[in-house]
Amino acid sequence: MHEITQQARRWMLTLQILLCWLLIPVADAANQAQADELLFGGARTVQCKTPAAMRQQGYIRLGGIEQWVSINTSNCTFPLILFLHGGPANPISPFADAIYAGWEQQFTLVQWDQRASGKTWLRKQPATGERLTLAQMTQDGLELVQYLQLILGNRPLILMGSSWGSALGVKMVQQQPQWFAAYVGSSQLVSGLQNQQASYQAVLTLATAAQAQAALAQLSKMGPPPYARPSGMLRRLTRQYEAKLATPAPAHWWQASPAFELEKQAPAYEAAEDYSFLQFMGFDAETGQTTSGMFHDIELQRDATALKLPVYFIQGEADLVTVPAVTRAYFNAIRAPHKELIMVAKAGHGPNAQSIAAEWQLVQRIRAQLIGQ
Repeated sequence: MHEITQQARRWMLTLQILLCWLLIPVADAANQAQADELLFGGARTVQCKTPAAMRQQGYIRLGGIEQWVSINTSNCTFPLILFLHGGPANPISPFADAIYAGWEQQFTLVQWDQRASGKTWLRKQPATGERLTLAQMTQDGLELVQYLQLILGNRPLILMGSSWGSALGVKMVQQQPQWFAAYVGSSQLVSGLQNQQASYQAVLTLATAAQAQAALAQLSKMGPPPYARPSGMLRRLTRQYEAKLATPAPAHWWQASPAFELEKQAPAYEAAEDYSFLQFMGFDAETGQTTSGMFHDIELQRDATALKLPVYFIQGEADLVTVPAVTRAYFNAIRAPHKELIMVAKAGHGPNAQSIAAEWQLVQRIRAQLIGQ
């Protein structure tokens, strides 16, 4: 009986040891899963629990792929601004430190290289036959907001979209308005076709008034939109005429941060821009056919006039891409708790000192309202 008891004890001890070894990987896996939720650039992310400076950048997983995100602030408890760049594939992150210098003293600034853009393109290029869609990129953006809430807490978040990013921004706030304190659209894209037609007509009017024969010949050869084969000719003409009407941006804005190695990566960045432009227009280079594309999906005056949060548009008076008349018509159709259209003289489609100053004044007003609440 004593031998049986001793044997039973040995079996119990062996069983306990085995159970311990079996349970350790489970516990480790649980801890690792929790850590993986906070991964940022391959290292555990610091969460914002007390006022502190934060400057982090790296890849996080959005929509099934790793995408480049950076956070910059002098105090991580400040309200957030999430910037949605234009293009597609024209990320502002290489130039953000210069353009938005000082903003980190009052806000937490978040830059994101969207799918098939910038550093995200360098990390993961789309597979053959893969398509960029407005629905997928909207979902990417909303997943990023959830990630920011995890890292930074439920801070008030201002969503600021520019050009293509403004169409993406409207789709995001339309789906989850409660996640955002305000939406700011700069150079607001309203309709792929309507904006392109208005752009063509605006350039034609200016070229006719100036009797610019070369430009008129190009416009005549192109004809008015829509186009079976997309080209960059109309955009080149808008840049030419905006240079005469708008104040140029400070030269130092376009000196990229060294971390982005733009000169070294220029061919890849150009490939991303070419790919995204054709995807945006829905042009298949193999078949020579224009089919579906995000350009054709953007009809905000038809699909997005009821917005359940404060809405602000900042519009350059000299913008020949997202022409003021189209922006104003959409603005008038919007139903929102509060809305403002801010016109900026001597500003075109891209950012310049006047447009960034208008954005800064606006976000300071929004911040004061948030603090008051």
